[in-house]
Amino acid sequence: MKSVILRYSLLLFMLLALFKGFEYAFFSHRIALDVYLGITALSFLIIGALAVRYLWPRPGGKPHTETPEPDPALLQQFSQREQEILRLLAHGYTNKEMAAALKLSPNTIKTHLKNLYTKLQVTNRTQAAAEAKLLNLL
Repeated sequence: MKSVILRYSLLLFMLLALFKGFEYAFFSHRIALDVYLGITALSFLIIGALAVRYLWPRPGGKPHTETPEPDPALLQQFSQREQEILRLLAHGYTNKEMAAALKLSPNTIKTHLKNLYTKLQVTNRTQAAAEAKLLNLL
């Protein structure tokens, strides 16, 4: 990972130095405006073409958003109701909205959330949603 970051930072540094060189040549009246704009436009065209070629997902390839299946042993720790509440929690539902959607009392929702927090070893709903996504429970 460090080598990738180093390569990209070196590449960006070289491109910036090149553009600054063109900018200096333009402002010191060594090159005309149309040549400066043409070089800049051509440079961005090449950079864009390379970015599309190497960074754009290819047809037929696996999408980057593919999520692995949750671990069945991990899922067994949570009741069916807790899993439903966890999904609603991750979608940003409030306690009242969860209670209405699941036809439960808000106090029951709070109890389930406390159990979820304990099982996920977190202290609030944001952490619970993040931990659930991290563990591929959603």
